[in-house]
Amino acid sequence: MRTFVDSRPSELALRDTASVALGLGAFGVTLGVTMSALGIGALPGLIGAAAVYGGSAQLTAVTLIHAGAAFLAVVVSAAIVNARMLLYGASLSPRFSDQPTWFRWLAPQFVIDQTYLLSGARPELVGRAFRRYWGSLGAFILVVWCGSIAVGMLAGPALPDLPHLTFVGTAMFLGLLAPRLTSRPAVAAALTGGLVAAVVGLVRPELGILCGAMSGVMAGSAARR
Repeated sequence: MRTFVDSRPSELALRDTASVALGLGAFGVTLGVTMSALGIGALPGLIGAAAVYGGSAQLTAVTLIHAGAAFLAVVVSAAIVNARMLLYGASLSPRFSDQPTWFRWLAPQFVIDQTYLLSGARPELVGRAFRRYWGSLGAFILVVWCGSIAVGMLAGPALPDLPHLTFVGTAMFLGLLAPRLTSRPAVAAALTGGLVAAVVGLVRPELGILCGAMSGVMAGSAARR
């Protein structure tokens, strides 16, 4: 059984990538269109897609940059949005602890929602098989992600120059958030964060997302206690 599993981790990774490609592609195209509407160039957008490797954090960053926010505010806001990756990393640590040093340093770049959930469904993959699976999964998803963003950025200029294009990012966030409002802390965090972000954004647009994210985290923690 072990030999059988070890012989096809890349095939499993390709199959798992295909299972999330449609949703991931739609997210990427939407982000690409949004960046095009905000005037973000194709090269910075694609480099950011590979470097940040997180749609919500990249959307936060490009929105703040477009609003003229300071570099520190952009970095802190994107880090807060991606704070859940710390929890993913802690959960994955047992599977990384017995891996070579180079893998433990490089492989966390591929930690995102999709890779975390998909790899969690493959507990039988260990050692070298897990390395092959994780590397293949991260690479395949990266291709889908960057490719879909490129399609969105190419399609953006061909779309009508309508004001609603600048609100695509907000709509995307709402679509991602709605299915997760299944508990009191989640609802408290969403409502508080949204209200604070809107109010602060009216006064200091570059600080709206940052203040909203921080207040949402505190509200969710308070509701959980």
